[in-house]
Amino acid sequence: MMSGILKRTVCPGSKAAPDPIDRFLEQHLLFRKHVVMDASSLFRVVAEQVYDTQMLHYEVRMECVRYMFRKRRSFQRYISGDYDEYLWQLEKTKTKGTLLELRVLCHLYRRNVVIHEAYDLGKLLIFREDYPETLRIFVDRQEHFDTVLTMSDIEIAAVCQAVAFKMLYKMVFRLPDVNLAVEWMLYPQTFKWGTDMEFDPRGNVIRLLCSNGRSFKLDPPERTLCVLKNYKDCPFHNRKLELGQENFRSMPVSCMRRILEQNCLPFCYMAAKSMDPYMYRNVELNCLNAYRREAKSLNIYTGDYNFRVGAKCLVELEPNKHGELSICHIQAINKDMSACEVFVEGQGKLLSVPFDTVHPLPPDEFKPWDRLPKRRINLPRRVKMSFMKRQFLQLENASNSQYRRQNKQGENFKMESPTNHTKWETVTNQSPPLPPPPVQDIQLSSLPHQIFGMGPPKPRLITPPKPRFITPSPMVIPRPVFVQGPPPIFRPPGLMHYDRAFMQPRHLIIRPPGAFVLFAPPGTPPPPGMIPIVIGDMIQPHYVPDPHSA
Repeated sequence: MMSGILKRTVCPGSKAAPDPIDRFLEQHLLFRKHVVMDASSLFRVVAEQVYDTQMLHYEVRMECVRYMFRKRRSFQRYISGDYDEYLWQLEKTKTKGTLLELRVLCHLYRRNVVIHEAYDLGKLLIFREDYPETLRIFVDRQEHFDTVLTMSDIEIAAVCQAVAFKMLYKMVFRLPDVNLAVEWMLYPQTFKWGTDMEFDPRGNVIRLLCSNGRSFKLDPPERTLCVLKNYKDCPFHNRKLELGQENFRSMPVSCMRRILEQNCLPFCYMAAKSMDPYMYRNVELNCLNAYRREAKSLNIYTGDYNFRVGAKCLVELEPNKHGELSICHIQAINKDMSACEVFVEGQGKLLSVPFDTVHPLPPDEFKPWDRLPKRRINLPRRVKMSFMKRQFLQLENASNSQYRRQNKQGENFKMESPTNHTKWETVTNQSPPLPPPPVQDIQLSSLPHQIFGMGPPKPRLITPPKPRFITPSPMVIPRPVFVQGPPPIFRPPGLMHYDRAFMQPRHLIIRPPGAFVLFAPPGTPPPPGMIPIVIGDMIQPHYVPDPHSA
């Protein structure tokens, strides 16, 4: 009985399949894994079953083109028309794959193929004994391809998926009690009949035992990170915090269990189903659809044929010459999607080309756009001098108008008359005129009404300003400055006129000791033994010793 309770069957983790074809396959222990509906569905299916990932669908497409180019004689008879033109179109991601490409890929990868159609258990398309493996592919009437897996494949894929997601949440995110949270979210009936606890020698709870035989090992706080925004509010990771009557020495309940007991979700149900080894989720399809919806809402280019302005792509400048593509950037697109304006990097020209000649870059060369919209950083701008002058003038006018309004209301103080003010400016030019009297209680909330014409502010009490006192400008007091003058130059007697050449020093001139020059105030007679210096026709108040008197 206990084994029957513990046993669970693998399921896709969702409601009953709405498609009757999927229900028909599930009845025969087959599972149809849906692939995104685009032109690369065939190559996605083959890449998933050969390389275990759908991301290599473009490489599978190019390998198919190269193999068909090498085996021209084998596949040329199946194509009506130009064979090279067919291969040229097949390289584009907007070209759908057909059953012919499926045959080519089977021979390329040495795989047998079983084709499933509506209400059909499958028929062999290619079978050779030397091919070791078999591919199961579903084809609908619109030539769309999906993967068909058996239940044994689903069980293995579910376990591998659970291991990968648990490694992410346990070892990378380091969340506590992940297994307990998955069981609590997906199978709440497990805890309806009560649980038991297993303790270690120190008294800490290390395991949780359920009544149906399942047990969950609890993680210690040293190896995990807190789920809450602030770990200081978590008594499990912050041992200094004690809540209620819990024993401070024993390990308290983890933050993950507290969130679950409050009927909150630590992560989404899709992640919980992906971590359950008994559920298999189509993660590729869900993530790709979510990515496309988000890109469409944010107007982001994802590297397909849904071009956006600013996308980097390839363009055919000469359609007759296949294989020559130029890198360009889309500048504008017509509303009817018939033509677009591109800037070609190699030529440096802005050209208008048909919309059909523009192709996306290969996936290995495409750089995805940022999903989050870029926010413009508000940098401090430079304030111009004209803007500052205009602001100061508005503030000054506002203060003057407020000051005049106070005088009209009968204040006890007087402002200086404009006549006296102008007379003071004409008399004293040493200091600039004083600014208008400041208002003592002007609030900033009233300035916008006065500056931008939003109407007068509400009346309020304003204290009168203090009386102004005009202070005189500081006086300049002269102070004596002593500067050593140049030495005097003596001439022979009788030569008292100014001679520039004679003023140069000579070796025959004798310079007597003592004071050479005597400075006297103007209008005083010369002292005895001294003669004045005559320069030109003017007598200077400088005296030198008389050589005749000596």
